[in-house]
Amino acid sequence: MNGQSSKASPTTLLPKEKETSLLLVIVASAAGTLIEWYDLFVAIILASTLSDQLFPGNSKFLDTLGVVGSSYLIRPIGSLLFGRIGDKKGRKRSFLQSLLLMGAATFLIGCLPTFRQAGWAAPILLLVLRLSQGLAISGEYAGATIYVAEHAPANKRGFYTGFIQATVPFGLLICLMTVFATRSSMSTQQFSDFGWRIPFLFSSVLVVLSYLVRRRLKESPLFNRMKEEGKVAQAPIKQAFKVKGNLRLMMLAVFGGNAAQSTIMHCAQFVSLYFLQRTVLIPDNTALLILAVANLMGGIFFQPFGALSDKIGRKKVILSGLILSIVIIPVAFYLFMQFGNPQGLSTVHSISPSVIFLFILLVFGMSICSAMVYGPMGAFMLELFPTNIRYTSMGFSYNIGNGVFGGSTAFITEFLKKSLVVGIALAPFIGLIYPLSLILIAIIINAAYVPETYKRSLTE
Repeated sequence: MNGQSSKASPTTLLPKEKETSLLLVIVASAAGTLIEWYDLFVAIILASTLSDQLFPGNSKFLDTLGVVGSSYLIRPIGSLLFGRIGDKKGRKRSFLQSLLLMGAATFLIGCLPTFRQAGWAAPILLLVLRLSQGLAISGEYAGATIYVAEHAPANKRGFYTGFIQATVPFGLLICLMTVFATRSSMSTQQFSDFGWRIPFLFSSVLVVLSYLVRRRLKESPLFNRMKEEGKVAQAPIKQAFKVKGNLRLMMLAVFGGNAAQSTIMHCAQFVSLYFLQRTVLIPDNTALLILAVANLMGGIFFQPFGALSDKIGRKKVILSGLILSIVIIPVAFYLFMQFGNPQGLSTVHSISPSVIFLFILLVFGMSICSAMVYGPMGAFMLELFPTNIRYTSMGFSYNIGNGVFGGSTAFITEFLKKSLVVGIALAPFIGLIYPLSLILIAIIINAAYVPETYKRSLTE
């Protein structure tokens, strides 16, 4: 039932049916997922601005991170909602609905009144919209990955789902470029007054275009076959938790790599951004530029690592990335501080081009670790679960690990830095305890308990 066949079928495509071309499947699925990641990330990138516009008080940045991070905490619930739709009604219907929900919520964030205009209604409305975004992305990623995998040849699932994995860094890259271009085209006051809304409003154009392309897609061939044979799950949520051994598989997926993958990615993205902006105290645009260039360089490696896992196995690639990350992350943040603010300045200051180049390389190093773990992750997770409850099982475990545990990384690292009293030398880095703990747990569980999956059949 868990598809533990050691011999994969050569392809999952059904020759008797007229299938949508694989190229259209990949382009439409990846483009929509990329846009949804853009939508999710733009509020995180602009957290400092949102805190100034929508929140009062001295702790408003931490409050903002809490509200922005709520989208990660709601994702397990959304995964059950959209998983039920995907396992009962079809993969296509689920990720079309999630795309529209995400687009609407992002557009409305760009229309929010400020705290000066509406008082506490402003942060409350932001919370509602971020929860809506969390629900949307929880249905999007699993649906797009499964949809592509159920069209792809069995020996190239890592290769093709790797395109979906690469949407995360490139979604962030487009987000960074949009924010950078908007900031650079106007004064600081203009950006504070109205410019911050533009990246949110711009998303609506991308969502409409993606929706029109996705409407052309047909349903997954494996789902159609399952429907014809009368094997569609009637209660996918109940079955996901009741089928023997399935709960254990979900927990292995969460703690054997998925939570760690997310925390590595957040270290390479938002934790680095906030650390450079708020601890090292370099200019915002410099920090955005460092992340944009590093993610452009690192983003191209997500798909190749997914392809590599087709040849040597998912586990070898993922475990190698985990081990490498537990070394690179603390070194990178130590060097951020040593070279970015060696004199302990308390005001925003510029850094030399050579230091900028060094920081790009450090973030790039973390991005490579992220690519090694995340590139094969989609294929690994969907191969763990049976077809009739795959959407629900994968979606729930992914959104517990990637959302609740990994998605809380930026908030928890900032909270630990403010809450734990340690020596002055350790103070800037104390928040790294959280991501490094998740990575260490994943290394132990992955090495000892996680099975290899790359030769499993999706039809059993």
